[in-house]
Amino acid sequence: MHGLRNASYARRVYLDEFRAAVASLTRELALVSVSGELDSYTAGCLQARIDEAGTVGADTVVVDLSEISFVDSAALGVLVRETKRLEGRGHSLVLVTNDPRTRRIIEVTGLNRVLRTYATLHDALAVLVPRPAAERGRTLTSAGGGVEAA
Repeated sequence: MHGLRNASYARRVYLDEFRAAVASLTRELALVSVSGELDSYTAGCLQARIDEAGTVGADTVVVDLSEISFVDSAALGVLVRETKRLEGRGHSLVLVTNDPRTRRIIEVTGLNRVLRTYATLHDALAVLVPRPAAERGRTLTSAGGGVEAA
């Protein structure tokens, strides 16, 4: 047994520590960033962080799963329940994940009909955060009466 303890691969084995942090991005938007394994053991913490994000007054809670290494049915259940709870209050929950395994689970289970999902945080924010008018193309009327983009 002593030889296994000193094997180089034995020193690199570690468990993915679960972490979840809440940030208020705008008055209307809160972010819950999650990393590690998302399972029945950590699902309660995820629910608590989503609840915390809702208390800052945000209309939309973005749950970023980009850094998770595992997700199970208990965690998916929390995401569905929290989505429905927030929707019942006129708010919403959206997910961010580009992990093919997580996306596949969401699709195969039919949860893609319940959980709005974006591949990246950038994609989600591009849809959820309105751009200032100066950045959007303004519509101008030309001298000939036609419309052209600025």
